[in-house]
Amino acid sequence: MTINMRIMHKNCLSAYLGDLKMAMDVYARAAGKPSSRLGIPQPLQSLMRHENNLCLMLWHFDECLKQFEENRNDFGAYAEAMAFLDVIYLISRMLLDVVAGVVKHYYKCNDKCDLPKSFNEMLKWSAKKGKLPDNLDAVFSGCETWFRELRTRRDNIVHHYETYFIVFEQNSKGRKTPMQFSPLNQTPAMNNEDLRAYIGGVMAGYQRFIDALLNHWDTTFQRWYGFGRSPNSRASTILEGRRANILWWAYQYGGYRHDNLVIEFGGNP
Repeated sequence: MTINMRIMHKNCLSAYLGDLKMAMDVYARAAGKPSSRLGIPQPLQSLMRHENNLCLMLWHFDECLKQFEENRNDFGAYAEAMAFLDVIYLISRMLLDVVAGVVKHYYKCNDKCDLPKSFNEMLKWSAKKGKLPDNLDAVFSGCETWFRELRTRRDNIVHHYETYFIVFEQNSKGRKTPMQFSPLNQTPAMNNEDLRAYIGGVMAGYQRFIDALLNHWDTTFQRWYGFGRSPNSRASTILEGRRANILWWAYQYGGYRHDNLVIEFGGNP
């Protein structure tokens, strides 16, 4: 991606919850009451850190991969690309657990529900109809297809000594494309899997999950706090440069599209 790129989207979890805090403070002052004193929960602070870290790792991975694609003798860039690939898998998995922690926090505070703090456990609960409160099943169940493969790749790095390599093979369109190779053959890449497309698919899956969660919470927050939002009434979040990388990879490589998503290069949509 280019550094002068700017992305605007209405579906940003941290901004959505920040707007909630501000709205509660406005309602409290209008009613002559003290500020809501609604702090930023620790899982949400961690979410913002992990999203920023993941955006940075995506940028470094792509830069190193491009460098090696231009010069196949640049093995320093190749080694760094492999390192950043591992980190992308690790941070992506951490980020999803943090999102589960955010969900757990708000349901514990408002519905006194004790939910799992693991995204994997949330997904397991979603398969058992009625185990998750507030009809959350549909929000999590849509993640099954892309999350399981990500979890496998991360677990193989952490628990099974996996050392993924990047190879360049001809794809179905006749072009050389970076693909993942597993020396242990525990997680062989799918046929003709483009590595950028795979990672972009994970980013797209993550953003679609956020879309579904916020659409769901529009109604739930009305029940909890007496006011809610709608997809059209949410404020747009502006992400510039590297901070936009999750959405950029989702869009550019993962096929993510949304009516409220705007991408500008050098100030032009």
